[in-house]
Amino acid sequence: MKKPFGRVLGKIGISLAGLALVIAGSAYTPEEGMFPLNYLNITQLKNAGLQLDAEDIFSPGKISLTDALVNVGGCTGSFISEEGLIITNHHCVYGNVARLSTEKNNYLENGFVALDKSQELPVSMPCKITQSYEDVSEEVLKGTSETNTPSERISLIGKNIQEILKKERSLYPELTIEISEMFIGKSYTLFRYIYLKDVRLVMAPPLTVGQFGGDTDNWEWPRHNGDFSLVRAYVGKDGKPAAYSKDNIPYTPKKTLKINPKGTQENDFVFIMGYPGRTYRHESGSYLQFQQEIQLPTIQSFYKTYIDWMKELSEGNTAKRLKFAGTIQGMENVEKNYRGKIQGLRRTDVVKARQNQDAALKTVYKTGTPQGIQATKVVKRIEALWEIRQKYGKAHFYSNVFTRQSKALQMAELCLETNALLEASPKNKKDSIIIKFQKNAKKLYPFVDEELERRAFTTIINGIYNHAKDVNPNVKIGNAFSPKSLQEISSSHFFDNQKMMDLIEKKPAKLLSSINKEIVTKIVLDLEPIRMNILNVWKETELELAALMPQYMGFREDYLQSQFIPDANSTLRLTYGFIKSYKPNDGEVHYPYTSLEGVFEKANTLPDYRLPELVQDKLRQKEVPAIFKDPKTGKVVVGILYNMDTTGGNSGSPVLNARGELIGLNFDRSFTATINDYAWNEDYSRSIGCDIRYVLYVLKYVSNADKIIEEMGLNL
Repeated sequence: MKKPFGRVLGKIGISLAGLALVIAGSAYTPEEGMFPLNYLNITQLKNAGLQLDAEDIFSPGKISLTDALVNVGGCTGSFISEEGLIITNHHCVYGNVARLSTEKNNYLENGFVALDKSQELPVSMPCKITQSYEDVSEEVLKGTSETNTPSERISLIGKNIQEILKKERSLYPELTIEISEMFIGKSYTLFRYIYLKDVRLVMAPPLTVGQFGGDTDNWEWPRHNGDFSLVRAYVGKDGKPAAYSKDNIPYTPKKTLKINPKGTQENDFVFIMGYPGRTYRHESGSYLQFQQEIQLPTIQSFYKTYIDWMKELSEGNTAKRLKFAGTIQGMENVEKNYRGKIQGLRRTDVVKARQNQDAALKTVYKTGTPQGIQATKVVKRIEALWEIRQKYGKAHFYSNVFTRQSKALQMAELCLETNALLEASPKNKKDSIIIKFQKNAKKLYPFVDEELERRAFTTIINGIYNHAKDVNPNVKIGNAFSPKSLQEISSSHFFDNQKMMDLIEKKPAKLLSSINKEIVTKIVLDLEPIRMNILNVWKETELELAALMPQYMGFREDYLQSQFIPDANSTLRLTYGFIKSYKPNDGEVHYPYTSLEGVFEKANTLPDYRLPELVQDKLRQKEVPAIFKDPKTGKVVVGILYNMDTTGGNSGSPVLNARGELIGLNFDRSFTATINDYAWNEDYSRSIGCDIRYVLYVLKYVSNADKIIEEMGLNL
């Protein structure tokens, strides 16, 4: 059994240098490593190879690596120049580049480089920079021990959080204040961020470089894509965050990362700082079983179907394909990730091992003792709640995705809500309500594709109905929902772009007054009681689980004699490891670097390996400086592999060497590591990055961006 991890003392806002003294003597050996900065063991890091001190990583009130890190559009980015230049992944800017592209100026296909700042294009990728943070658990949980029900407890926690936020926002009006739950119902941290709204595209490589390998190579190693792009953050002339304006000036970061163009060698120590999205490593065995049997397969199947529809309906239509591009790219990423998770859960003993731990919790304490009685009660109730969710899981998915994946359903709900508001409002308010309705309705039309909307609508309403029958075979539904009504959907004006746009613009009152006769609205109204029942059951189980989980984790910590590391939750984390090969399957050994030679070997052998002759010619440089090459093989380095612990949100995270210098850009995991969200193991978990040498190679030879390289402080 593990020895207890050194308990964190005092406020989280203390410096790492001080914290290191608290936990430096710990014998803790991590099984996973997405460490909040207050959980770092600086002695352990230095023993592994780090050449920095704790305050170099984070030190409140002083400049440190943290100041160079940004959460950019849900990914991670790093400042690499004093003029606000940020490096992140190509797949993070992909949707924005697609939206900026036209058939005439296809930046997604051909790449984009701003020759000067006046040519940079605005993107929807706001940046958050962590300024400080502190533990506010005591304040958040104040009074909760006196509550009687789970709903009362959750309500009080929410109220306490709002009071803390209100106070903080009055003290720091220039900052964005957020409170993140570190352990459900147990631990909360307040974060203060600088929030930059004006972000602009500076450079994106051609699609055939940035996304070389496409979905074929997604979540796979070896990799050969240059998954990087550059954006720039701007502020107002007064230096404060501001919305986009031509008069804004580049943001001056407190800290920029130094780029080391010499790269790394196998077994070198490396670390990553970033904003990993979400992990679920402290959940029960019943939760993991639900993921394996219900949640993951249901979502994966729906996404696969939706992706196939978009590809079919946009075939041969460049304009439509560009509009679908961001959605396809994002959905393909999730769909394959979920397939990997399903495979990982089946191939490993993660689910069974957690279920065995849960069973042990019911027997490990002495029978009849208060602790033993409570542990058994908690585990059994959690298991019972997840049995309910197993039963309702598929119906809940379709009820939850109801208006997120169908604009027709969104439109029906908007119309119904507006009519209810009109009915309850005085006459002098009705015009403003209709104007607001027009504004919101215009955001839904025109559809990218009318047939896609019909298919999505039909699939979702059938999903709710059919899976509600799984829960209750005798479920009753109104007359509108029938095989006959489904045939009427094809002729509904809700799926006619031009007619709906005309009605919204010219006759909104007529549209609203006739809405109850529309088949789409009738079906929505008929399904509403069933859908609400499903969502209410889910909410009730959610509240009870939230109340039980703090006790459950406490029992598990006691049983395992270990203090858990908080699950990732899009807050700043650090993970460390080594450039390292691995053996994913019997007879396979993977070297931790790929080369440009591999790009040419794959080129044009499959659709996802498309590489136009013009791009090939730029990549084929006759006399390549040694700085771009792997000393061991003499080949131009493209990708790197390491055993660090990453997940979604770590896309774009800087891969740093022992001195904190930028040597790569994290963008993916191996297929066997998609299970990282639930468990991490060095044997099968590998993360993948784009080597900084390839970033510079593409900038210089493909994008002709010598000016940008100079801005980075390099002369190649």
